[in-house]
Amino acid sequence: MTNEVQIWLNSGAEVNEGLRLLNKYTPNKHLARLVELNPKFKHLLIKALAPEHIVLVQEPPKQTSKSFRTEWSFLREPTCPNELKVLAADKITTYCNYIEAHDALFDCTTNKECYEVAKRVVTNFIENNEIYQELKFYKEHKHILGKHHYFNEQKRINELRKLSLRELIQKQDNLKEAIWRINSEILKRNKPHLEAKREVSIKAKTAELAEIERLIEQYE
Repeated sequence: MTNEVQIWLNSGAEVNEGLRLLNKYTPNKHLARLVELNPKFKHLLIKALAPEHIVLVQEPPKQTSKSFRTEWSFLREPTCPNELKVLAADKITTYCNYIEAHDALFDCTTNKECYEVAKRVVTNFIENNEIYQELKFYKEHKHILGKHHYFNEQKRINELRKLSLRELIQKQDNLKEAIWRINSEILKRNKPHLEAKREVSIKAKTAELAEIERLIEQYE
């Protein structure tokens, strides 16, 4: 470890100086971008510059099923909305995905692989946090916040159930075209800052398409 890195660590590991050192000693533009967007990942800078000192920075706490049940005990209550139970299950999944991607970040061997793993870290971190806000709000106020995209998706699905067969078929064609178009944009890889948003959109449209096809089958 260089004297510069040691001085940086001793002075508190300020993010901007860490990014300068990263660029000087172990350039990694994807990691730099990740930390610039969210300084919470400063421990990744330390791991890259001085892996033997990573213990100085707190890693994300390991989430146990016991602590989860205790923190969100209202999920067992009969009055708990089913939507929150679905989101709670998704929260566990996104947390596990985040930890897995986080651990894999420094096993990357190419820029492309580093970018893909870093994207998974950020996407799952954001999703986990958005679900946390819904659960926290309900715990404190006993009614739904409703800002998570899941609630809009459910509203659209409920509206689909009111459509005629002809309207459903038209919607089906429109959705297939929209999903193809978004996938084509993602494959171009020319707007990485939009990829997370596009993938959320595809997930929502795919779920909507599946519901439409299920409703069409019922008509038949």
